[in-house]
Amino acid sequence: MTLQTSIEKKVEADEFIARSGQPSAYWYGVMRGHLQMYIAGPEGDETTLYYLREGEWCGDGSLLKKELMQYDLRSLTSAQLCLVPANTFNVLRSSSHEFSNFLCDVMNARMGEFVGMLVASRLLGPEMRVAKALLMLAKNGREDALRLSINQHKLALICGLSRQRVNMALASFKQGGIVRTEGTKGYLIVHTQRLRNYIGI
Repeated sequence: MTLQTSIEKKVEADEFIARSGQPSAYWYGVMRGHLQMYIAGPEGDETTLYYLREGEWCGDGSLLKKELMQYDLRSLTSAQLCLVPANTFNVLRSSSHEFSNFLCDVMNARMGEFVGMLVASRLLGPEMRVAKALLMLAKNGREDALRLSINQHKLALICGLSRQRVNMALASFKQGGIVRTEGTKGYLIVHTQRLRNYIGI
């Protein structure tokens, strides 16, 4: 049933996938790329709630509560998605213990990331906030020098900092050999072990 009803969709960078106030129609899985969950204020300022990487899912909360979307969802990079319709999601949740356990793991992992982002925004300085965001983006990477297909402007959105402040932190990291930039768009090469050493993990 899942394979027959689910939709595979490719999106370009900065493309909207779901909007706040719209009906919750799908459970969204990221097969490739990065997505941003955020809320926009009346003056146009944005607050990032979470960003999703390959293998992560979102939209489950609104489906479970049968409510309208509470945030905007858009692609930070070009991405390939799996869209599971609401009816399929509900059937799987009510009929499959394996799916329910997986859903619980997904939501628990995301909550842990939420807590980490909240702690970073309240207690840590800008450099450490940028460092933790970089490590989260590189979380699934196994290479020591990992290329992140995300530019500095979008990194600033993730950190909840100004682009200028993020640039200052990156300049410090470049001096320490933790990151370097590549290409005219400023994509980042992250030396993950050096980044972990900087954070202290």
